[in-house]
Amino acid sequence: SLVKRLLDQTAMSVIFGASNSGKTFIAVDLAASIARGIDWRERKVEQGAVIYVAAEGGLGIEERFAAYAKHHNIEPGETPLYVVPSAVDMCSCSADTDALIDDITVTLDGQRVVLIIIDTLSRVLAGGDENAANDMGAVVANCDQLRQALKAHVLLIHHTGKDEGRGARGHSVVRAAGDTKIK
Repeated sequence: SLVKRLLDQTAMSVIFGASNSGKTFIAVDLAASIARGIDWRERKVEQGAVIYVAAEGGLGIEERFAAYAKHHNIEPGETPLYVVPSAVDMCSCSADTDALIDDITVTLDGQRVVLIIIDTLSRVLAGGDENAANDMGAVVANCDQLRQALKAHVLLIHHTGKDEGRGARGHSVVRAAGDTKIK
């Protein structure tokens, strides 16, 4: 497993919650733990390269990773953790997904990627409708393409709707496709 008793290798998961509830901080901590090969919240992890697609927050995510590194006394470049600080269209077609796979393959140069985090689902919809089965299905299909091509786990960061008790917002296809959901 990628994270013992939580995340399977080559699966898909979703972390969801209200805006400003700490989703990204959990994802940063998880990503850094996996890249470093250290236990995450007392759970063993499979060490490997991590790709963080910062579609929302852009360069701000690099500041969060820098703060993490400073807090843990990690030198820059010491861990195989890579940030893509831009949006990727995972709704319209698979062209951006193909390009992302190519970029990851070139960047890693033989390293094994074990986790790809996409932050956030709404930003990679690229104008699509999160309530439409076709648009959300296209995102899931592109996540599947990432998982299969790179043999990596894909973790989506997503928001809840106005009624947090109803879970992640949008069409249920993402909830149904996700192997693990973390609120």
